[in-house]
Amino acid sequence: MKNYPNPTFLQKASSIKKKRHTRAVVTISVIAALCLIASFVMWGAHMQDIYKKQFPEMVGAATSSPTTSKKFETSETEETTTEETTTETTETQLAPVVATSETTAVPESEGDGGSETEESQNNSPSQIPAYDPIVFNTSHPIQTISHEDRDVYLDVLKQNILDYMDANEDERISFRYVNLASNESLGINDLTPIIPAGAFALPCNIVYCEDVAAGTVDPLKICPYSGEEAPGNNSWIADTYEPGKQFYLGTCAGLTVIRNDSLAFSYLLENIGGIDHVWEEVSTISSYINYTETVTYTDYTGTVVRGSSRSCVYDLTAYMEYLYYGYRNDPDTYLPLIGAMNSTMMPTPYTVAFGDDTTILHISGRNEESHSYTDVAIIDGEEPLIITISCECASYDRANTIMADLSSYLASYISLCHS
Repeated sequence: MKNYPNPTFLQKASSIKKKRHTRAVVTISVIAALCLIASFVMWGAHMQDIYKKQFPEMVGAATSSPTTSKKFETSETEETTTEETTTETTETQLAPVVATSETTAVPESEGDGGSETEESQNNSPSQIPAYDPIVFNTSHPIQTISHEDRDVYLDVLKQNILDYMDANEDERISFRYVNLASNESLGINDLTPIIPAGAFALPCNIVYCEDVAAGTVDPLKICPYSGEEAPGNNSWIADTYEPGKQFYLGTCAGLTVIRNDSLAFSYLLENIGGIDHVWEEVSTISSYINYTETVTYTDYTGTVVRGSSRSCVYDLTAYMEYLYYGYRNDPDTYLPLIGAMNSTMMPTPYTVAFGDDTTILHISGRNEESHSYTDVAIIDGEEPLIITISCECASYDRANTIMADLSSYLASYISLCHS
């Protein structure tokens, strides 16, 4: 008789075998997973080391910090208040340090009547502007007409200007033109007294440039603005800054031309020895009318006027001619003045006649109390020339019209000589 295995025993044995197999599979799987995770972590650490070695400047370049801002909406007719909270991420980046501007905005402050914007002013002096050299034409087109014909056309130009003045007898007009290539000149009423106003910054800046070159004047001298009233109430400094702002003398010299700033003009005079020193220097150039002495004349209204601080278009033209040749021979000395003239913010009516593409370096003067307007300019076009026009008339706009008309006569004459 054969002995067969107990069926119950076989079932238990099979069950135990399956459990052991399952346990082994699970154990192996867990071990494999742990090995895989460990391998991944080690690989990540290895790659991070490589990244740090290859790009060290990028590690830790930015950090983020959450900022929370709240917006509240309120209404007098609503009973509820809505509050919204938003989270913004602010990055701190590695970047070059940039100099701050002269004024820094301050957040609005709330008051009973609303909000008001305040600004804090940087009182330290700004850097003196640096100008690129101006290159004048070294050659110009040769005239196409004979010298005899040119003389005839010059007489026609003179007659046209005289007719214009006769047609406007209620206005007081002075005109002078000098050709820098041939010394040809034309002056009408060019010796009569005028109020040059800001145009007298021309000889003052000539003296300033020469004194700086000689070492007797320091362009870095500090000129503080203390809130004083500007002469003639015409000052970009007073209109732009609060008391306490400081300026270099070199900056003030430029502002007398660029902005026609009367306060900067007073700072300039004060630091170069005053008007007596200026006149002592420039009178050797031209001094038909003494700027420091009293003169008597009749203005455009027919009123007899007596006063000092007068000049004439003959003298102003001579100063500009002196500057032109001085810059050609010694550009470093006179570049601060030539550069300021080239960078001026003051418009000139001469562009109407000679065009915007023509080099025009000018200084203008404007005295609204006496209705006196002056513009003296170097024009480097078909021929290099200087033109100075001064007029007393009803308004600044009318003065611009007069200057545009008379300079157009001159521009037509020059063009006719090259037609």
